[in-house]
Amino acid sequence: MKGDFTRDTFDPLKHFSRVLMQQGRVTLDADANEQSAILLHYVRTLARDLIGPYAAPFDDQGFVLTPQGSNVMINHGRCYVGGILAENDQDCLYWKSESDTDTLLPAQPNYPVPKEDDLRNELAKTQHNATYWLYLDVWEQHITPVEDDSIREKALGGPDTCTRAKVVWQVKAIDTDQIITRLNNLLGKLGANAPEQLKNDINTFNNDIKRSQIGPSDCAVPLHLFSSLSDASLTARVDSGVKTEDPCVTPPASKYRGAENQLYRVEIHRGGIAWDGSRDEKGSPAGNIDTAASFEWSRNNGSVVTAWLDSNGNDLQVASTRGFAAGNWVELSDDNSELLGQPGVLVQLVKVEGDALSVDAATTLPARSNYPANPKVRRWDQIATEPVTLATDNAIPIQESPVWIDLEDGVQIQFSADGEYRTGDYWLIPARVATGNVEWPQTDGANPQPKPLPPHDIEHHYAPLGFIWWGAGGMQIQLCGCIFHPLSSCAGFYARPLPGDIVISDEPRPAPLAPPPTPPTPRPAAPRPKASKGRTRRGKTGPSSPAEGAPS
Repeated sequence: MKGDFTRDTFDPLKHFSRVLMQQGRVTLDADANEQSAILLHYVRTLARDLIGPYAAPFDDQGFVLTPQGSNVMINHGRCYVGGILAENDQDCLYWKSESDTDTLLPAQPNYPVPKEDDLRNELAKTQHNATYWLYLDVWEQHITPVEDDSIREKALGGPDTCTRAKVVWQVKAIDTDQIITRLNNLLGKLGANAPEQLKNDINTFNNDIKRSQIGPSDCAVPLHLFSSLSDASLTARVDSGVKTEDPCVTPPASKYRGAENQLYRVEIHRGGIAWDGSRDEKGSPAGNIDTAASFEWSRNNGSVVTAWLDSNGNDLQVASTRGFAAGNWVELSDDNSELLGQPGVLVQLVKVEGDALSVDAATTLPARSNYPANPKVRRWDQIATEPVTLATDNAIPIQESPVWIDLEDGVQIQFSADGEYRTGDYWLIPARVATGNVEWPQTDGANPQPKPLPPHDIEHHYAPLGFIWWGAGGMQIQLCGCIFHPLSSCAGFYARPLPGDIVISDEPRPAPLAPPPTPPTPRPAAPRPKASKGRTRRGKTGPSSPAEGAPS
């Protein structure tokens, strides 16, 4: 999350249960943020343990797929994925064009389906011969006043205060032919280490797709293609051997030579695999440098961002120029870019004046209309130096171990070998003047070394929703949604799963209660005989029942 934070202190391996404030002590943003993280970790872990990896409540089952003409409707309701609650507030369509006025249903709110999406293009056809697997992708997005201005308290005159985290869900689709190819590639990559169960699942899936006999047992097989985090890791340290002649800089003896505490952010810009490090005979970068994975970095967690209001030639009109300076690399993006996991465009500033950020005249700026959803300008701090080369995307190409890459003031990073990188994944590196070092976990032993760590955040969770294909009767759907039932017996007896639902239960499901019979029409009451005026003494024939013997 790109906020102006001191650091992120939550660590599930420490098993802290709460944060306790003390009187007369300094309160930091990290304390309140860790308390929220502790509570969320507990609640989501509990939900996953009770519900399972994914399921929807039977009385408000969300994300059920239904044919809607030549489109697919995603019904409103709730679903828990990886313990996270995903809520669909209203029925919506998988995708809807701007010219589509045949229905009042909106498109799904958090997924601007790209033009190259296979299912989007399939829905526009009149003849169909493909089968698609649809799934739910759930993750958290950081929201600032640039994305949602209602967060800002206007009474304070403009500055932002707190930011928010938002649960984002997206319904996506993959052609089953692509799934089969990727599953077979996965088996080839694992080789002899592939589990037998995985082999059997993939073999059954392949056969079912080919025979068009798709069933509930096929639903979860494609999930083997996903991992919640990138297959990449990074190590950070301070290089004590770097020297400086600048008298204004803290001496090298303190190791980290920055004048201020910083929270460095290293973020993947372009995904893929690392640069092979090759150079031509002149020493210029060569090989796959222009297609390799790249990264950008910031000394303040990428929190310097402003709204992009307009363009005038090579001037970017922005809401605020605070924190920007000539020479900065800035990224142009919007909400759609972030929701699609796409990198923005990096350009370099040559002047900052008034409310304008000026870009080099030799640079062709992208049109602001290409960024329709909250366009923004974000500052990054990488620069080209003698040891650091920028790729054509103006980010730093990733080189892996044993290469250490310099950021600034002695801070260095190293990417582990054989990583596969995903746009948006990041690592945070707190650097502190008081210790002259960075805060990074170390190995145990007499000669501790910094540990390689996986990406810090952006953890995705997935749930299968169903398969779609076209037959003689039009669009066909095999649902994959799992449902769970409340513990209350009075609610559970009347549960009605939808066709194709997978019911999560270890116990046999009780039969629904039959509706109560219609009571017979009452007969008119017979007239009561008149009581005799004389009093009759009745003898006691036996012991009274408790009710009869109770005092009046």
